[in-house]
Amino acid sequence: MSATKITSAPSTEPDLFDPATYEMGASVGYLMARAKNLLSLGIEQEVSGLDITHAQASCMMMLSMGGASTVTDLGRGLNTDAGSITRLLSRLEKRGLIVRTRRDDDRRVVNLSLTPEGEAIVAKLPAVFCNVMRRHFVGFSQAEIDVLRGMLRRVIDNGGGQAIGTCWTDGDGG
Repeated sequence: MSATKITSAPSTEPDLFDPATYEMGASVGYLMARAKNLLSLGIEQEVSGLDITHAQASCMMMLSMGGASTVTDLGRGLNTDAGSITRLLSRLEKRGLIVRTRRDDDRRVVNLSLTPEGEAIVAKLPAVFCNVMRRHFVGFSQAEIDVLRGMLRRVIDNGGGQAIGTCWTDGDGG
C-alpha cells in the first residue's frame, strides 16, 4: 500500500512550517503542549487540597456553567472517551458531588448535575485556576494575554472549533 502525498495549491506565502527546518523544541505544537501540561500540573497540585483531580474539576466546572449535562457532552468538551468520563463521574457521584438523573422523555439519556457539596467546591475553582494562571503569566500585560487568547481561538477555529470553547466565556479568568 503506497502513501499518497497531499499537496496544496501553490502559495506565494513562505511555508511557516517547513519540515527541513523543523526543531521539536521550537515547534509551536510542542510549546503549546508543554505550556498546557505545566498549567495542568499546577492546577492538579492546587485542587488536590480540595481532594479532587484536575479532570474532576474541569468536569464540575463544565456542569456548573451549563457547557455540558451528559457524559457525551463532557467527553466531547474534554476530548475524552465516554468510558473514562463515566469512571470519573462514578467517583464524583460516590463522593456526593454530582447526581445522575435519567431524562423522562428519553430514559437512555442521563443528565448530570452538581449537588450542593459539588457547587461549594466549584465556587472555589475560579480562584484556584486564576492563581495558577497568575504564576505562569508573570510579566505578561493584559494586551499580550488578549493577543494570545485571540491567537489560540484562531488555532481552535482553524481546527474546526473542536474544543471546550462553548462552555467558557470571555471572562474565564485565564
